[in-house]
Amino acid sequence: MYPQSTTQPEWQNPAIVQVNRKPARAYYIPFATTETALMHHKGMSPYYKLLNGTWQFSYYDKYSDAPDNFHTLDFDSSAWTSIPVPSNWQMHGYDKPHYTNVNYPFPVNPPYVPNENPAGLYIKEFTLPENWANKEVSINFEGVNACFYIWLNGTYIGYSQGTHIPAEFDLSHALVKGTNKLAVKVLKWCDGSYLEDQDFYRLSGIFRDVYLLARTPHAIRDICARPTLDETYTNGILKVNVDFTGEDPSEFEASLFDAKGQLLMTKTVSCTDFTFEVPNVRKWTAETPVLYTLVLHHQDEYIPIQIGFRKLEVASNGALLINGTPVKLKGVNRHDSHPDLGHYTPVSHMIEDLMIMKRHNVNTIRTSHYPNTPEFLRLCNEYGFYVVDEADLETHGTYAASDCNILTNDPVWKDAYVDRMIRMVERDKNHPCIIMWSLGNESFMGANHVAMATWAKWRDDSRLIHYEGTAANGLVDGKPHPCVDVVSHMYASPEECEKQGQETEDMRPFFQCEYSHAMGVGPGDLKDYWDLFYKYPRLIGGCVWEWCDHSVRQTDEEDKDFFVYGGYFGEFPHDGNFCVDGLVSPDRVPHTGLKDYKHVIQPVQVEAKDLSTGTLTLTNRYDFLDLSHLALEWTVTKDGIEIESGIVQDLDIYPHTTEDITLGYTHTHTKDGDYYLNLSFVQKTSTPWASRGYEVAFAQFELAVASKISIPVVSKLECVQTAQHLTLIGEDFKYSFNTFTGSFESLTSNGVELLAACPQVSVWRAPTDNDRNIYHTWRGQMMHCSTAHVYQTGISEKTPHFVKLEVRYALGGPSVRPLLEGVTTYTVWANGEIEVAMDAQVRDNLDVLPRFGLELHMPQGNEQVTYFGMGPNENYIDLCRSAYMGLFHTTVNDLYEPYIKPQECGNHTHVKWALIQNQRGVGLIFKGDSEFNFSALHYTAHDLSDTPMAHLLKPRKETIVHIDYRQTGIGSNSCGPRLAEKYAFNEKEIHFAFSMKPIWTESIPADLERRFKPSL
Repeated sequence: MYPQSTTQPEWQNPAIVQVNRKPARAYYIPFATTETALMHHKGMSPYYKLLNGTWQFSYYDKYSDAPDNFHTLDFDSSAWTSIPVPSNWQMHGYDKPHYTNVNYPFPVNPPYVPNENPAGLYIKEFTLPENWANKEVSINFEGVNACFYIWLNGTYIGYSQGTHIPAEFDLSHALVKGTNKLAVKVLKWCDGSYLEDQDFYRLSGIFRDVYLLARTPHAIRDICARPTLDETYTNGILKVNVDFTGEDPSEFEASLFDAKGQLLMTKTVSCTDFTFEVPNVRKWTAETPVLYTLVLHHQDEYIPIQIGFRKLEVASNGALLINGTPVKLKGVNRHDSHPDLGHYTPVSHMIEDLMIMKRHNVNTIRTSHYPNTPEFLRLCNEYGFYVVDEADLETHGTYAASDCNILTNDPVWKDAYVDRMIRMVERDKNHPCIIMWSLGNESFMGANHVAMATWAKWRDDSRLIHYEGTAANGLVDGKPHPCVDVVSHMYASPEECEKQGQETEDMRPFFQCEYSHAMGVGPGDLKDYWDLFYKYPRLIGGCVWEWCDHSVRQTDEEDKDFFVYGGYFGEFPHDGNFCVDGLVSPDRVPHTGLKDYKHVIQPVQVEAKDLSTGTLTLTNRYDFLDLSHLALEWTVTKDGIEIESGIVQDLDIYPHTTEDITLGYTHTHTKDGDYYLNLSFVQKTSTPWASRGYEVAFAQFELAVASKISIPVVSKLECVQTAQHLTLIGEDFKYSFNTFTGSFESLTSNGVELLAACPQVSVWRAPTDNDRNIYHTWRGQMMHCSTAHVYQTGISEKTPHFVKLEVRYALGGPSVRPLLEGVTTYTVWANGEIEVAMDAQVRDNLDVLPRFGLELHMPQGNEQVTYFGMGPNENYIDLCRSAYMGLFHTTVNDLYEPYIKPQECGNHTHVKWALIQNQRGVGLIFKGDSEFNFSALHYTAHDLSDTPMAHLLKPRKETIVHIDYRQTGIGSNSCGPRLAEKYAFNEKEIHFAFSMKPIWTESIPADLERRFKPSL
């Protein structure tokens, strides 16, 4: 334990978390009229004064260098610079952003932080409104990192720490008429920083709103509104407790308004507790976010509180019940993160996040790992989200210091722990969106957590208590600690989830507070989890880690923006790109993982009952809505071209029920093409997050597959052989094959060269973030530098119409045994088609191959891409739910996915053919004997794997094409479980066949004409 001292400053003494801070209370803003109160617009209150804006600012690398008298009235700050408030000072050129995940960025010696503790000094002058003369005025800081002292007109006001929870102080005794000088000193580190070791960029300063409130003497101080439902889930019961600043309650009027602002009931109250009973109440859920408003009129104040009538319960089978209905939590973890503003999140930014979530069927948010702004919770109330509200607590760095419970079991830190719980619960207790209180994140488990849970249950027993640390460290009799109501795990494998689903003794709900790590390409295992979540009542869902990539936007010498990650600013220690692990980019462009998640959790499940008659089975996955707000638009396609369509308007299928419908398509699907039935469930009317016609869910079914068409070859092939080359000449082509390297050196059609480099067998892919735990194994086997050793090349068969070439080879790198041995057979036909058969035997003790196939480089200008396969989004064997079979036209540039850390991207599965051509229509077409994987980029796998950040990539002029038998899956092993065996490329015998052929658009082969003609 640290040396005891009575002279320790507040910022290095865990027993002191505040000086003169007002007691925590519910968040509200008083208004002057009922009408303005019902509008919930803070700026319309005459009792509210926002101090956001430009403040004077001075930064010091060491707090000891800061002037002691800066807060005095005679201090001259005219030479200071300015800074916007709210903001983080690192985003304005002071200090530098610092990303670290687990490790503390200072020595682990609690409660001590570095002596060279940076400080930011702020000064703001303001004048009070004239009508505040007889008011008591307080100031509210909604978020300051890490601790701060404040003075007003030279008078010391107080001190507070706890970055993400508000601090309110009384200013009345220090106010003067006219200009008032507010001075604030913010320190970068304090003992509280040991409790704030979250996985994000470490940023400092006043980063949330600062405002003044004018209150009448003896005002309402706190309001606890507890709405619930009766046993029939029909009638609402609203219990209200009111606390006053004085000793005795004062008479006030309480009114309840419905969602349209119509007065339902009112009563005059002269006690601290009262009740409203509302018959046939409209219930709040994430799908039906119906809000009532309680308005308390006391003296000249009208205080509005948003109310949602809903009831949380746990069923005997472990299901989470909301209003008596079992609910699945389709969630994400969300940090406050903005590439330009740091941890400051304007309302428009928060709305953008929520709208994207709504469009992708997300219904739950875990506020990782601290309370968000009150405004964010108001938006969740209104738009409809379930919220796991998490205390501002994480001590993960004590794990790295090998002393996990140095804080959690230390009674000296108990008040600091509980203080964070009290302030969160008191501030947020009236928000209907909150369904769980979380004790924090990755802080292990100890007596201080139990104290937090005990207090929270005493204060609010209407919500569940969550804390994942109890499952990992707080077992009691082999089970998670009884202080929590939810059994919570991080990154449990599907197999572990199934065991939890089959549990028969501990019937608390099982919640994956973090799972399916969405880092880079991925995650690729979402459907495996959701098949289980739907199967077992006790598995109530989870929150994908995480919502957005954390990054700081930078600008290069050409004024082009780019995103960076840990280490870019020279900070140490850092955790590299582990902060770019979101479902959306820093500027909120959805990644493929979010598109897949949308489909996996979509509210309509479709099964084919009888495709010959168009009979389908629909299951409504909504918990409270029927499907009447959706229309079903369907099409039948032949070779990707629509040939028939229809719409079903009436989908009155109740929640959690299943019904059959029959579509009206009439076409007889023969084997003359590839036929697919496409189903799109779209909104009938516009919503705040999407316009009419927006696709909420989709499905696709294969109806028939074309029989392979053989085209007779009647022309003759000329073959000229020299010592090391074969030249193959047809009517309009000339190919050159090197018998020493076993590869084509040239493919020309009508004099146009279609190769920029010899095709090579390829097994290497640029490692994805989710390959990080197998990447070193791959490199250890030299997969990244493997080359082919050709044993033998020769003509195995020759006729006037074709020549068959056989290449025997081994593939391997320095210092290791060959990865595989193989035989590639090229059959060159007189019509120019090259049939490729690749057979390989993989070394027995080799675990997983990244890929296997042929890599070709095509010359500059081959930019146009048409393919029939899974698209339009990139997709892999386990990351393919958002893709569908179709005919797609794109470009090589558009096939690239700009992940901040470059990696494998742009793959497409189940491809039946792909065409790459230049603007003149000259190119190569690839067809599979069976479906294959395909990509076309301006980067090689080495370009992607050897370049640390996307903005440093230099696109090649050539087009790099991969025709693959298979790639290994994506998974989520950057933090989650090992890739499932069913997705791992671990085959030992490979047999792969496809063909390639030069093609001019105006001379498409007969078997492909029906597929190209409509679009070219």
